[in-house]
Amino acid sequence: MRVCIPSLSPGGLDASVSEHFGHCEVFTVADIEDDKIVAAWPLSNEQEGGHNCKIPVQRIIEEGVDCMIVGGIGRGPLMGFNQLKIDVYSGATGTIEDTLNEFIKGSLSLVNIEHVCKGGYH
Repeated sequence: MRVCIPSLSPGGLDASVSEHFGHCEVFTVADIEDDKIVAAWPLSNEQEGGHNCKIPVQRIIEEGVDCMIVGGIGRGPLMGFNQLKIDVYSGATGTIEDTLNEFIKGSLSLVNIEHVCKGGYH
């Protein structure tokens, strides 16, 4: 399974989670097999011309991600992921490795439309 988490630079397992999907500095993508993290790498969230949540959604799709784990996410990106059958979980906190381990344990829950961010920087 390929998982993606909004991160602070430089990304990777030791990086801290970024609190909000669209405003993160970088994403960390990780492969999980047999309940173990087998690989992790950064994915840029650089955007020219201002903030646009459609750009990172497209990059994440191209990376072959199966699910997202976020601290917060807006309605637009959540709906985009849901339409593409990419599950979005809440509960990202601490380091990327901490969050992945919580995901592996099954302790994170799916985000639903009632729990999306209403805008602004978190």
